Amino acid sequence: MIQAERHKEIKSELEKNGFVSVNELSKRLGISLSTVRRDLIDLENVGIAVRSRGGAAHAANVLTVVAAESSRAADHAEQKQKIGMKAAELVQDSGCIVLDSGTTTLEVAKGLKPSKPLRVITDGLQIAYELRDRDNVIVLLTGGILKPAFYNLYGGFAEHMLSNMHAQICIMGATGLSQREGLTKHDIDALQIRKKMIEISRKLICVADSSKLNVSGLVTVCPIDRINTLITDSGIGTAFKNVLEEAGIEVIIADY
Repeated sequence: MIQAERHKEIKSELEKNGFVSVNELSKRLGISLSTVRRDLIDLENVGIAVRSRGGAAHAANVLTVVAAESSRAADHAEQKQKIGMKAAELVQDSGCIVLDSGTTTLEVAKGLKPSKPLRVITDGLQIAYELRDRDNVIVLLTGGILKPAFYNLYGGFAEHMLSNMHAQICIMGATGLSQREGLTKHDIDALQIRKKMIEISRKLICVADSSKLNVSGLVTVCPIDRINTLITDSGIGTAFKNVLEEAGIEVIIADY
């Protein structure tokens, strides 16, 4: 297959699915992994694809996500504050916790007032800055590659740093939470570090306002049955709440 034909096939897959895998393209097109990667570089250079670890996303989708994420801090601000405060109350004396980067987890950080030493592992620069002088809080920043505009860190260095660590609780935000796709995010680059955060933690608490429920982000971080507790607001529907509780998830409504 000549280059122009390969580019056409890859572009078609991007438009149809939003994301393509290097390994899957190699098998489907009958070409080497290195050829796939060169083709993705070509498509990125002309603004069609945005490469990430293991594949590439359609550039139009990524730009839409960036625009939405850049304004999301103001959305559902009151609910996020209440959710963050409730989560902080539950975890602040847990010994060691993980907070992934996000607007709702930043509210968790703001609410932390531990009475004894608390280690907080995070990939978020804003969270680290918020906790920089907090009494009884020791911040462990993952390191890694800085993602502009989002202020989170990702990459192999961050994953390696986490690989030998252990935490009692991981508190993670979500772009979406659904029965089928589980806990989802838009950030492809940070997918592996988020998976590692959950892996090193005994318990997973998802903090998400009700606008994130029964919707899906771009990539799945974990299946729904890996979540121990969801902290949300009263906008959660009865039917979805029942689905979660039947799956063994504790649902806490943070309206007070």
